[in-house]
Amino acid sequence: MTNFTPATIAPSVLGRYAVAMTSVAAPLSGAGTAPTVILADDHDLVRDGLKLMVCAMLPGAQVLEAGNAPALWQLARRVPTPQLALVDLNMPGMERGLRLASLAREQPRLPLIVVSALTSPDVVRRALDVPSVCAFVPKSAGVARMREAIEAALQGRRLDPWLPDAAAAEALPDTGLTPRMQEIRALLRQGLSNKHIAQQLDLSEGTVKNYMSDIFRLLSVSNRTQAAQYNSDTA
Repeated sequence: MTNFTPATIAPSVLGRYAVAMTSVAAPLSGAGTAPTVILADDHDLVRDGLKLMVCAMLPGAQVLEAGNAPALWQLARRVPTPQLALVDLNMPGMERGLRLASLAREQPRLPLIVVSALTSPDVVRRALDVPSVCAFVPKSAGVARMREAIEAALQGRRLDPWLPDAAAAEALPDTGLTPRMQEIRALLRQGLSNKHIAQQLDLSEGTVKNYMSDIFRLLSVSNRTQAAQYNSDTA
């Protein structure tokens, strides 16, 4: 358990967030006592960026980190009163049945903010169907969206659902890909195998293979690399 301040985070990992810190990520008003916040993501760089934002918005916050779903579960059970958890949907362990709904049932008073690179409408809807989820924040979003989400969660509100405009851009118009195919392709682009895609989406591996064949056919490609790199503007 570590109390972090922006000064403890190396400038090299701040990225585009550093520009926004002095304006958008100013301390939240009326936040009360410094909360305990869990950051759950398997990428160190993402956690560092989230940590920077949380510490700027909530000075003195105790930030706990988890790099996979089992570690998140351990923290949620061990820490007496965490006030907030920012959770990636695609961490190691999530594909083994440790899902948001299970966490919500076990820790019903823990507000959850989903932070995800997966932005298909189906993914967003399923995340927001979990009662404890207060907001869905795509990883492509700016600091302002995260600020709104954290403020809503700490006030016991649910942020108005984020409608995936980005997902529409990912939809590859005129290709005929269904929302499920788009979701599978998004996971493919993250480097997941058919087995792990199946586990992530609660599908059989055979079903994923069938979807993959349809994706190849609709995109007129012959392998996974071409499908992942496909761009409708250059096809």
